[in-house]
Amino acid sequence: MVTSLPEERGIEMNALTSVRNAYLELLQSCLTGEVYRDKPDAPFGEKVFDPHTREHGLDWPARAQTMIGAKRMLNLRALMESIIADGVSGDLIETGVWRGGACIFMRALLYAYDVTDRFVWVADSFEGLPPANETKYPADAGSTFHTYPQLAVTCEQVRENFRSYRLLDERVKFLKGWFKDTLPAAPIEKLALLRLDGDMYESTMDALISLYPKLSNQGYIIIDDYHVVSECRLAVSNYCDSMGIKPEIVDIDGVGVYWRKSGPLDNDGKTIPSSPTEESQNKLLLRLDKSYRELSRDVIALLNQDLAVLDSLITQLRKDLASGDARIAQLVKTQDSQEAQLNQILASQEANLHQLNTTLAAREADINRLNNTLATREADNHRLHHTLASREADIHRLNGEILSIYSSASWRWTRPLRAVLVFFKAARTD
Repeated sequence: MVTSLPEERGIEMNALTSVRNAYLELLQSCLTGEVYRDKPDAPFGEKVFDPHTREHGLDWPARAQTMIGAKRMLNLRALMESIIADGVSGDLIETGVWRGGACIFMRALLYAYDVTDRFVWVADSFEGLPPANETKYPADAGSTFHTYPQLAVTCEQVRENFRSYRLLDERVKFLKGWFKDTLPAAPIEKLALLRLDGDMYESTMDALISLYPKLSNQGYIIIDDYHVVSECRLAVSNYCDSMGIKPEIVDIDGVGVYWRKSGPLDNDGKTIPSSPTEESQNKLLLRLDKSYRELSRDVIALLNQDLAVLDSLITQLRKDLASGDARIAQLVKTQDSQEAQLNQILASQEANLHQLNTTLAAREADINRLNNTLATREADNHRLHHTLASREADIHRLNGEILSIYSSASWRWTRPLRAVLVFFKAARTD
């Protein structure tokens, strides 16, 4: 059975709307990680939670189940509610689900509006993205998405994420494998909503070729990475051109876009909304209230776990701080002792330095006195050298005179007389 979007009719409907909104808003906050300020874990950017970044889906959450952000989640809700209200026939699918957050939200919306005749198709390789097929799809040349292990989430992990929100049932169908292998033969008759998040030209084109023809008139298609992945945008453009489609593309948040498939609503395939009875409203209200309470308990338990972890970290930090303070005190004590020793050494060194300066001054005075004495000695030496030179000149002159006498004729003539004089001087001495 499929119900329409309820109008406000009395206290019961107001309560149902209030509980439904509370449930979906809390679920969205959990799926995006906003409720516990989940830090990003991408190989780029800062590892700090930023509300604006998360709102626009510009980071990779560490624990949250989706990275599309609050604005694209709100868009998904609005389009789902439009489909339900207008009775657009068909199932829901996302191609490229990561941890499954957007698909979990689709299933939650069907649950919140008591829609029981639609399936949510979860299509992914569950092995990350493929390497680029550059020969067939040159637009993907240089793609590095396949190198990020963070993008490879197993099918069992995604199932467990559904299970953790109590939303894993027969209404959820998994298509495991590369899109080129799984989508052409997928047992899907009609789609009311087609959400593409394949990141690459090949992935986007494979999904468009296989699934867009199955999208009902007035159904919606969402292109998650239209504004930030040029290959994705090119695939959309090429497909639309080849099919003669001129969609009215609507921007969501500067990243993703959507459009509504034109054409009259197929009355034969239209899901006719039925008026909810008071009994069905009460049952849905009780069911949603129970789910909201259970989800709230889960969130509180998770926050308490995070709080316990933080308390443990704080306790450890306090211990580390106390240990650090004790270490600092010991270091200060040691430093004071070392400083006292250094001061003593410094005082001793200063005394030694003063003594050395005094000795040096005395040595400098002795050197000055010796320098003065040396200057005097050098002056005396210079004067003696001058006197000696004068004496040597006199001796040379006298030697010349003597030599002249020895060589004179008178000296030769008086030689016998000098010999007699020498004889007599010797005899007198005897």
